[in-house]
Amino acid sequence: LNQKVNVEQLQNEFDAILVAAGSHKGYNMGMGNEELAIDGVEFLREFKLNSNNFNIQKGEKVAIIGGGNTAIDVARTVLRLGGSPTIYYRRTQNEMPAIAEEVEEAFAEGVKFEFLTAPTALRKTSDNQIEATFIKMELGEPDETGRRKPMPIEGSEYSINLNKIIKAIGQSYDEFVFNGKTLKVKQGKIDYDANVPVFCAGDMAWGGTVTEAIGSGNKAAEEIDYYLRGIHYQPEESPVNTVVPADINFAYYLPTPRIENRTKYGQDMFMNFDEVVEGLSEDQIISESNRCLHCGECFSCGNCYNYCPDAAIHIDAEGRLRIDYDYCKGCGICFEECPCSAIEFKMSEVEYE
Repeated sequence: LNQKVNVEQLQNEFDAILVAAGSHKGYNMGMGNEELAIDGVEFLREFKLNSNNFNIQKGEKVAIIGGGNTAIDVARTVLRLGGSPTIYYRRTQNEMPAIAEEVEEAFAEGVKFEFLTAPTALRKTSDNQIEATFIKMELGEPDETGRRKPMPIEGSEYSINLNKIIKAIGQSYDEFVFNGKTLKVKQGKIDYDANVPVFCAGDMAWGGTVTEAIGSGNKAAEEIDYYLRGIHYQPEESPVNTVVPADINFAYYLPTPRIENRTKYGQDMFMNFDEVVEGLSEDQIISESNRCLHCGECFSCGNCYNYCPDAAIHIDAEGRLRIDYDYCKGCGICFEECPCSAIEFKMSEVEYE
């Protein structure tokens, strides 16, 4: 199980191959002496497995390069290990891809931020520190991602001494799985020169949350199943997350505010790895579940039964609401009065002889 294998080694043994290798290999910053920087994902992995394996000392100045969730996780971990973390990000806070709530929590805990700033050079000093040169940036025109492109400001370079620098500018998959080839992977079947079809799923092909990665695996399994049975596969165009029906009747629901979990911070963050966001009590959980709109799902409210003028709605032996089409005249009142759009109403053309 611990042996590394790739597609080339497996292609003669199976009828299809699914690659879900994740994205755990950090991107390079593209500068000299980059080996002086610790990889962010590696830092978090080693911390989880071996505690303070990178020997963060109390009071050490640590720079974290990046603006995503990994950068935030690294900074907040360094803070708890006693270091003094500063996140350097080449755009502004508005462009940070990290979860906004976690950015605010990092601010509240004492993580420092330097926006519109990017590293340009690293050098090891005689006293075993790292001299990092940074340059200030300004935002130009939007790039292919839709975000304004950071542009260096000429003559704005400056240098500081650091104890450690950690890079967290994004991750990719390990090219070993494709025998060293770098491919532009996507969800499902990919173009790859192998004896059998190759599919991709998970973080390497989809990205996003754990839930989305699991959903990606389910879709890839469905596509492989179609392939093995010789059936043409046509993926659904609908998004992963359920969209509230446009005709849902919000007038039936009383506005109920969401219960926000209380965020607490310790007076001293050193070695304090307690949960920051408090959980919900049993009463709060029940209250939150009662806020569910049951979009597109009947929850036996009885509106259709009460409003039907022709007694066409009845309750079956299992306690479910059913429509008796021998009595239904197609007035559509049940459709209008359903608060969660669980009833579908279509007008059909009738041919008369």
